[in-house]
Amino acid sequence: MADLIFSLTTLCFSIYLFVGSSKLPKGVSNIPGPGFFPNLLAWVILFLSCALLLNGVWKIIKRKGQRIIRGRWKRTLLIIIGTFVYVLLWGKGNFFINTWLLLLFIQLTTKSKWYYALIGSTILSLSVYLLFGKIFHVMLF
Repeated sequence: MADLIFSLTTLCFSIYLFVGSSKLPKGVSNIPGPGFFPNLLAWVILFLSCALLLNGVWKIIKRKGQRIIRGRWKRTLLIIIGTFVYVLLWGKGNFFINTWLLLLFIQLTTKSKWYYALIGSTILSLSVYLLFGKIFHVMLF
């Protein structure tokens, strides 16, 4: 079931990549333009996601008598919702605090010990902030 969800997500991403790369020039004759690589990448992602989709459908057909949905769906959905909220808050507030809260939430949701969650989310958030914000001068928010 996870293969199906991931393959459908990557299929949508490849379509989005096709649309985005179609706005870029393809190139002239033997000289590839800026749209060449994103278009090539979209084709590769499309092919691999279709292969994964067919594989996922084949697995479901093979075990049609078994229970299809199993596993830790509550945790997975909580993490997806948390990540979605993080994306919605992108550009609002402080990057470090938002990232720290997301990582802490994910680690606590996956039942990490609270002190590991605090230490891990602090170190990772601070590392990303210092590396990209201060060293590479990337605007994080």
